[in-house]
Amino acid sequence: MKFKIGDKVKYLDEIGEGIVKKIYGDLVIVEDSLGFEIPMKETKLILVKSANNVDEITENKLENIENTKSKNTNIRSDKSTKQFKDGIYLTINPQNPNIPIASPHAVYLVNFTSMDIYFVLHKVIIGQIETKHGIIEKYAAINIGNLKIEDMPNEIDYVLQSIIISRDKVFLPFLHQFSIKKNMLLKEDNYSENPFFNEKSIPVLIRLESELIEYKLNKKEKIDPEINIKKSKERIINETSVIEKYLKTPNLAEVDLHLEKLVDNPQNISPDMALNVQLSFFKQCLESAIEKGIDKVVFIHGVGAGVLKSEMYKILKNYPDLYYGDAPIRQYGIGATEVYIKPIKI
Repeated sequence: MKFKIGDKVKYLDEIGEGIVKKIYGDLVIVEDSLGFEIPMKETKLILVKSANNVDEITENKLENIENTKSKNTNIRSDKSTKQFKDGIYLTINPQNPNIPIASPHAVYLVNFTSMDIYFVLHKVIIGQIETKHGIIEKYAAINIGNLKIEDMPNEIDYVLQSIIISRDKVFLPFLHQFSIKKNMLLKEDNYSENPFFNEKSIPVLIRLESELIEYKLNKKEKIDPEINIKKSKERIINETSVIEKYLKTPNLAEVDLHLEKLVDNPQNISPDMALNVQLSFFKQCLESAIEKGIDKVVFIHGVGAGVLKSEMYKILKNYPDLYYGDAPIRQYGIGATEVYIKPIKI
């Protein structure tokens, strides 16, 4: 079924409904009752009411959200440095750099990555919410507002939702909360050189490109029974550095797959999306451990309804060279799985 912008839809596999805001092929962006935009596959939605019959209140709400799509500003450089690696940044730029603490400021959202980004930004001031959305092209910036120190409150809160637009990879959307505090603008030491603009500004890192979580597509394909670890390295994109931060010894890693360990604000993520995040990270760590030649990895997944463990075991069945099973209960409880990358020494 083809949807139109403004259609009211319900989720097929979970509770909830919303209004279609954007459509990218078979990916539909649905705004829920809390104002959050959720990416959903077209096949996972049911039409409730056509756009022609959507309530007038909803239509007005859509019209009041500012679209910043055509306001991209080129930034100075596309070369990362030791201090500024590829990622998404916020910059606060004084209009008069000679006297920054006495100047009005422009606030920019900076896409310092090689991919375009669709974003929705909610600005919250004393309970009032202003929303902007649009696309930031690669190595570009968008002005998201202006500030006057004398008029601004002590703190302004923002909620940023982002979807990475890539032709050869699929990344999970992410949500990030941050604040701009008035006293940040009053300290001249906070203004520094950066690769984005010619004048000094206050740069704030939101998310590094290396921290974006790639969703590994679960293709329904026939698995070659002769598949081995060497072949799996060629088939799957490896993140060789991921496992290193979880090393307990040179030959043992422990990875906690609980959602709160992997994402900010886990309460805002649906169960389906949460499972995708956990499985994607599990596969990244597994491939990284294979690449590094680590002896054993313990994945801590908890108990719950057993869905995560069951899906992990389905993935592990594709690796006949690996041995896996429940980790020692005395050490890890009943919610952990150990995976031997190298043969067990008897």
